[in-house]
Amino acid sequence: MRMLTPHRRPSRLLTTLALAATAALAAAPVASAQSTLEADGAITVSSLGDTFGLPAGSSDLTGSLAPTPYPGYVALGDSYAALGDDTAPAGGPESCDRSLANYPHQLADADARVGDLTDASCGGAQIPDLTGRQDGVVPPQFDSLAPDTDLVTLSIGGNDIGFGTMVACLTRQGDFEEIPSCRAALDDEITDAIASLEPELDGVYEAIGDASPDARVVTTQYMPLMPDEGESCAFTEALPEDDVDWAREKTEQLNAAVDAAATRNGHVSVLPTDDVDRSACAPADQRWTSFLGEPDTAPMHPTALGQEAMAGAIGAAL
Repeated sequence: MRMLTPHRRPSRLLTTLALAATAALAAAPVASAQSTLEADGAITVSSLGDTFGLPAGSSDLTGSLAPTPYPGYVALGDSYAALGDDTAPAGGPESCDRSLANYPHQLADADARVGDLTDASCGGAQIPDLTGRQDGVVPPQFDSLAPDTDLVTLSIGGNDIGFGTMVACLTRQGDFEEIPSCRAALDDEITDAIASLEPELDGVYEAIGDASPDARVVTTQYMPLMPDEGESCAFTEALPEDDVDWAREKTEQLNAAVDAAATRNGHVSVLPTDDVDRSACAPADQRWTSFLGEPDTAPMHPTALGQEAMAGAIGAAL
């Protein structure tokens, strides 16, 4: 991968994308981390069965008299839970950009063990928006929880550590236009924010337990945008190599914090992985996330295919 000189700036396309992505942002970190479900810490697509990536046999319950194990399902979180295919809006507050192709809807539609869905996820959400009104308009997400809620999924933390700031730095926007290195400019700030995240997440799990004491909680980590180390595409080649490496490191740390908090509080976190490239550098019909919003999603967010894979990972955890 070639390096940019300190005075070379990203292309106009990259600049335009960065502005659009920052405006639409919720949590969209740029590297993968491991799940906690397998001995090696990974859930692979091949292990998830053949029905929307959900465990084999889960669809056999459809139409049967077997009770639904999770009749009341509430989805909480940011745009990594809310978005999917922007041509399939799911309703709710317009600013939340909920999609019928997001993983809550795909899970509820494809897995017969999951009953009625209340999708409270919202693009741009941070931890305070779980208990307060987001932008003064969107009701607190925890308002959707009830004592009889059986299943809760949660995607939160990326916005709290400053993903928008990371994107602005990586694409040299605003105050970062002339900086030579995102690592030098932001490493301490992002590292401190990740360290502060874990106790905040402890409070989130405590509040979920108070509101829905019998609910199964599955937390989702953040699917990769950037390809694995040593691989690249036109988008990543327009960035300084060390910036890409730094972004991967920060995202691994974020996902580790998310996983540690879930485990510490008696829950599980999941992240789908595969033995082929599923990053935003992959072909459009194979990628789980997208730099440019293709096909049919917001820039720097999961695709409908990625949301399907996440629904499968959740199904495997259940």
